[in-house]
Amino acid sequence: MRKVSVNNMSSYQESDTNGAENSTQLTIEVVAENALLLSWQAKISLTQHNKIITLQAMIVQQLGELIIETVASYHCLMVYFSPQLSTSTQMIDKINSIAKNHHASLEIDKGDTPKVKSLHGDCIKIPVYYDTEQEWDLADVAKRCNMSMDDVIKQHSAETYHGYALGFTPGFCYLASLPESLHLPRKSSPRLKVPQGAIAIAEQQSAIYPIESPGGWHIIGQTPLPMYESKNGQFNTTINVGQNVQFYAITKAEFIAIQQGLQT
Repeated sequence: MRKVSVNNMSSYQESDTNGAENSTQLTIEVVAENALLLSWQAKISLTQHNKIITLQAMIVQQLGELIIETVASYHCLMVYFSPQLSTSTQMIDKINSIAKNHHASLEIDKGDTPKVKSLHGDCIKIPVYYDTEQEWDLADVAKRCNMSMDDVIKQHSAETYHGYALGFTPGFCYLASLPESLHLPRKSSPRLKVPQGAIAIAEQQSAIYPIESPGGWHIIGQTPLPMYESKNGQFNTTINVGQNVQFYAITKAEFIAIQQGLQT
């Protein structure tokens, strides 16, 4: 059994029944007249992130018209609210109350669960042409990781990744966690042009470049699928925060066929 103590208006702390605090703490900071920043321990943690997404859904559901928008990231949740309907102090009280009343769903265990669970439906399957013809980084990654290119492809496509944050460019979703055997620092000299659809890795993460842009990650392949759709004034990303992603290998002919099919 655990008990939950709310230390003050801007902090939520979980403690064991003997009163000893663990490392799980939610802090709430006022960052603008209509914005609060909720923060947890700074780490890439599937368990923690699922709890953040759960709290995000509770806040939206329970506070309704008070909420303008919420944006979740690795260990943070930004909450924009209507200053005409509530003050920051009132919002902090409400969020702390939600956190306290639902502490069972906010419990963050030591370490991550081994199985990746998505709170946003089925896993998204992304086809990838793992390419060496374009003089990208697949061969270099294999050499630096002391494995064959086939092994790089197998290890990269064997994982189920979790969407932790959107940023950098529209539709760019940061995915984790990459197998430890493929961990590499970002390139010392970023490319000036990374092609649209490039599948890249860096440190613990993988990602897909939605548009041609500069980038310092290691490119190991390319997908023909678009990473966002903009239609009738609506912008929708292919991968959202909280969703799961799996990559699977395709041939060059399959890549071209999918690409042509999308253009017709």
